[in-house]
Amino acid sequence: MELPSREFDEKGKRKNKLNVSNRIRTAKYTPLSFIPKNLFEQFRNVANLYFLFLVILQCIPVFGVVQPAVSALPLIAILVITAIKDGIEDLKRNQSDNRVNNAKTLTLNNWKNVNMPDTTGGFFASFIGFFYVMAGIDNKYSLAYRTSLAKRKNKKNNNNSNKNERPRRGTEDKLPLTDLNLPSSSASSQHQLEHPLPAFHHRPMRNSSKFSLRSNTLRSMFRPPRKPYNPNKVRHSVLYRIDSTPAPSSRRGSTVHPALLPPIKTPLEGPLAANGDVAWEPTAWKNVNPGDYILIRNDEDVPADVVILSTSDPDHICYIETQNLDGETNLKVRQALVATSEISSVKDCQHAEFYIESEPPHVNLYQYSGVLKWQIQDQHSMNSEVAHEKTEAVTYNNILLRGCVVRNTEWVIGVVVYTGDDTKIMMNTGRTPSKRSKMAKKTNPHAIANFVILAIICIISSVMDSVLFRSEGSPRFFDFEISGTNGSYDGFMTFWVTLILYQNIVPISLYISVEIVKTFAAYFIYSDIDMYHAETDTPCVVKTWNISDDLGQIEYIFSDKTGTLTQNVMEFRKCTINGVKYGLGTTEASMGAKIREAVEKRQSKHQTDDGNAFYDNKDNDTKTLNNNDSTAVLDQAKREMYQKQAQLFTNNHVGPNPTFIDPKLYDDLADSDTDQASFVTHFFMTLALCHTVIAERPDEENQDRIEYKAQSPDEAALVATARDCGFVFVGREANTVHVQIKGEDKYFEILNVLEFNSTRKRMSVILKPHDSDKIILLCKGADSIIYERLCEEFGGQTELQKSQEELRESTSVHLEDFANEGLRTLCLSYRFISMEEYKPWNKRYLEASASIYNREEKIDEACEAIETNMLLMGGTAIEDRLQIGVPETIAELAKSGIKLWVLTGDKTETAINIGFACNLLSQDMDLVIVKGQTREETRAQLEEALRTTNTKDDRKRALVIDGTTLKYGLEPKTKNMVLTLGMRCNSVLCCRVSPKQKAQVVAMVKKGLKVMTLAIGDGANDVSMIQEANIGIGISGLEGRQAVMASDYAIAQFRYLHKLLLVHGRWSYIRTSEMIMGFFYKNIVWTFILFWYQIFCQFTGSMMFEYALVTLYNLVFTSLPIIFLGIWDQDLSAKISLMYPELYRMGLRNDMFKTWRFWLTMLDAIYQSAVCFFFPYMLLIGGGAYPIGLDQNGIYEFGTLVSSIAVWVANFFVAATLYSFTWLQVGIISLSILVYYAFVCIYAQFNTFIFAGHSRVFATGMYWLILILTIVACFIPRYIAMHLLHQYKPYDNDIVREIELVQKKNKKKSADKSSPIEDPSTHPDGEGMYGIKLQER
Repeated sequence: MELPSREFDEKGKRKNKLNVSNRIRTAKYTPLSFIPKNLFEQFRNVANLYFLFLVILQCIPVFGVVQPAVSALPLIAILVITAIKDGIEDLKRNQSDNRVNNAKTLTLNNWKNVNMPDTTGGFFASFIGFFYVMAGIDNKYSLAYRTSLAKRKNKKNNNNSNKNERPRRGTEDKLPLTDLNLPSSSASSQHQLEHPLPAFHHRPMRNSSKFSLRSNTLRSMFRPPRKPYNPNKVRHSVLYRIDSTPAPSSRRGSTVHPALLPPIKTPLEGPLAANGDVAWEPTAWKNVNPGDYILIRNDEDVPADVVILSTSDPDHICYIETQNLDGETNLKVRQALVATSEISSVKDCQHAEFYIESEPPHVNLYQYSGVLKWQIQDQHSMNSEVAHEKTEAVTYNNILLRGCVVRNTEWVIGVVVYTGDDTKIMMNTGRTPSKRSKMAKKTNPHAIANFVILAIICIISSVMDSVLFRSEGSPRFFDFEISGTNGSYDGFMTFWVTLILYQNIVPISLYISVEIVKTFAAYFIYSDIDMYHAETDTPCVVKTWNISDDLGQIEYIFSDKTGTLTQNVMEFRKCTINGVKYGLGTTEASMGAKIREAVEKRQSKHQTDDGNAFYDNKDNDTKTLNNNDSTAVLDQAKREMYQKQAQLFTNNHVGPNPTFIDPKLYDDLADSDTDQASFVTHFFMTLALCHTVIAERPDEENQDRIEYKAQSPDEAALVATARDCGFVFVGREANTVHVQIKGEDKYFEILNVLEFNSTRKRMSVILKPHDSDKIILLCKGADSIIYERLCEEFGGQTELQKSQEELRESTSVHLEDFANEGLRTLCLSYRFISMEEYKPWNKRYLEASASIYNREEKIDEACEAIETNMLLMGGTAIEDRLQIGVPETIAELAKSGIKLWVLTGDKTETAINIGFACNLLSQDMDLVIVKGQTREETRAQLEEALRTTNTKDDRKRALVIDGTTLKYGLEPKTKNMVLTLGMRCNSVLCCRVSPKQKAQVVAMVKKGLKVMTLAIGDGANDVSMIQEANIGIGISGLEGRQAVMASDYAIAQFRYLHKLLLVHGRWSYIRTSEMIMGFFYKNIVWTFILFWYQIFCQFTGSMMFEYALVTLYNLVFTSLPIIFLGIWDQDLSAKISLMYPELYRMGLRNDMFKTWRFWLTMLDAIYQSAVCFFFPYMLLIGGGAYPIGLDQNGIYEFGTLVSSIAVWVANFFVAATLYSFTWLQVGIISLSILVYYAFVCIYAQFNTFIFAGHSRVFATGMYWLILILTIVACFIPRYIAMHLLHQYKPYDNDIVREIELVQKKNKKKSADKSSPIEDPSTHPDGEGMYGIKLQER
């Protein structure tokens, strides 16, 4: 069909053009933009701008720089190294992009897509397009360039392939496909899928075929008048637009067997084969356009967002896997549109005429709204204006998103609606927020301090030069009229000269060195085998490389519970049916509940006999835990249970690991005379029928084995337990559900499925048994939601009313017990619906489902109308077990000084019990529970909690607060109260919180306390919290990859957080601190040596070093040792670091990067610079002793001698800072010093005016004596200060290092056996071995 007139402007040009290419580009650079863009990003760094300014200054001849090109070498080296690093990183992204863009899919070729703009722009457009392509910009010019390339390639291929072909037919072959009059049946025996392109987002679809029926001939004038046609009598299909339209090919004939689906390079056969020139041909993903027809086959990826037109399945459904999109491996069902479901061949595609109006692209993965429209009219009125337009709603269930994979479906025909950056996956793959580490931010003030020092010494030099301008001395004889005729001008020139002279005070290589160090830190984290999860083949993935030192300064951790602390592997444990509780066994949370009971008893006796209450309750708790059901008892009960099942009926579908155990269930089922047997049957039938799971048979040899794939693990656990108990969901075909009830086959017709969503918090199915006319609604959901919708009016049925009231009360008590055991609960209910009630409701529901606007709201309203007056059946209880190592990890993190806040959507009681089970809450903690339902109540409870906790005792406390209270507590007037209360508690547990509240809590702590925060979660509801925190960690679990995509670090298990923080984070913090201090130190030493020399040259800005030495000092002679320190130095091994979690508090206190430590290092550097200059000066003032009489105390000879001492001192400073002297560290320090001597000796061989022969300076014993004396004098104060600090104010790692040293000495002294390292965990909190107490915070 042609584009409607509304799509064109007054000049006949398209208003809305679909220019979004399906080519994706995650790379930052293109060949054309790499150099300017990379330089722009590098010069955003102030230090680089500073050095660029200096290079420009040095190019001005008046400043007397002899070799300005050499002065640019450090800056050029830094820029080149950084550019190479960025280029390599971006090259990998480009290669990944190319692999995706050049992947192949099948699209319908040889027809015009009217949705796309005309790309024939001539030579000029193609020429301009070349530069746009190089710049990575997609527009009409780049499209014209790519189109011209494709045309030239196709023309060449066609010339080669058509040399031996017979001539084509007449002009008909030259017409576009849409202008051909297609017969009702193809002459070819083969059919192929091809379809007209829809217009979406108010853009009509392309024309695939157009019928020109001759209704305006003479014969038609004498036809008898026909009655007006009735559009409602035309079938709801785009293939039936007129009353004489021939029927399409048989639907069953469209089924393509797997054998007929060869690889992509093999021609398609059967209905999918070519129809003349129109054929399915392989097309690169990057060439897929909006409106293209696309054929996706089994196990193929979806290249764009596609509306499903038809599938190979007789029920018009397809199965997809969305792991690449959200990480979920469970198969999901998608439905083809009813109006297009009969498209099964190329001829059908050519015959169909329709268009799609689509909503604009947006980021919501789980929502889509559009409408498919097509016109129907009578054959004899096709040239008239009379026509009727039919519509069908396009919903989220009718669309395949880019990134999905088609499974268990032979083929899917669809039409592309969104491409490239408009696809939902690309819109959700937003760039990770740019983060800077805390240490990087604190480095800036230190760099500014260096700039201030630079300005001060430049001003001093300038002022002194002006003052001494008229004084006697030799400098004025060598100024070559540069100084001018007055002191003011001379001082002005001296300022710029000394700015060049002292340029090394700002460490040019600091920033690139820090990037190198953090890159290695990220690699070490990725390669750590202890954080590798073999079951899922998942290492720790570092996505943000530049914040590794922040891992060592985390003070607050905010964690989700489900899937983060727990496994998110659901196990059906218990249930309540008609007021009877079933299920044996003890959960982890029930053990935590017993601990909680002991705590409550202790708190009640705290004022009378605190100590005795604690120990008595601890003993009682131990006795209780010892009486739990043992594994042997449960195994015996399981065997007994299935023996009783076998006596009642045969169940061949029992799973390998049943989790629900209670023989009592089959005792009640066996007693058919009681109502309980009927209630149990109906209960488990509801579990087998009320769901959306997919039944699979993974073992072809054992068809009795059935596995279930569901969108949530809870639902799969419910259906699996029903299967194990003899109520088997066998499968679903079309709208018929097949179940086996106690060995007997039953069939039900599914009339409606009212799906679960976060607003409804329930799901329902409306069904009708094949052997009955009754319509039944089955519903399951949260207890609070179900109870609100239970029947209140019983119409005089007093017995039913009484039983339901008793059932509600008993079920509520049982659900409360289940929640106290840490189990997740659901309620089941049902109702019968009369046909008189169902028909109008179903009409309303279908209208809501077909609505274009506010579809979700209308569907919810319709569901609300039918889910009323239900009768309660009972409830279920599912356990989500803790991950391995979670309690131990939380306990260790608490010892390290980190506070953990758990933010969960669970009930308060459930969350508290899980808290005790995972060591978040302990027996020695007082629970502060705040639960307010109103703003006033919340404020009153917060004030009371603050009053009771405002004591000076050292008691530990834990705050428990729910979502309703947080709603009011996070308001501006009460936010500080919540924050203050949280600070007084060791742990905080927030229950029933929403994703938005999670982010608000993180923001409140991060901004209110100015502390480092870390958020960890595994689901989409944790993304906002992860992005809000300083560091976000995603767990690659079962709830998808949204959290991983938004995170800075991705790990597989919560327990890996232990080593990530306490080892890698602590190491990175200490290494980066020492490295930054070392960089500032060595630059101050070098700069002030030049400053001291100005005293003896009247502050004229003279240089005492050869300029090559100035250039290479930072770049070559002193850079590698400090970088290697930042990469490999270890104060303690990983094993020892984990033994002493209190060591982490060094980062919390910021011990290694305090401001006073920086200034002490600067003072030490200034002192050492004075020693480096004045010691050689005083020793050589009388003249250098050289065997053959050469002088050794000239300016440049003296400068070379002092520069060598400065190199020694700078590298020895690294050695004095090292914690571990390995062969690598010693070797690199030695190599850096040797490189200096090698350079001087080689460079001195060239006959330069000021440097020739300087290698002779090192050939005398006097030099080496001066070198030794100077180095010793430099480091005496430092070593004295280090000794005093170690003795009287040691750091925590100093204490532990001494402990380990003593242990090693004891081992050497022991001849028979070595003394084991004592476990510090046996000592009081914060205390190491031998009673040595680590520093408190």
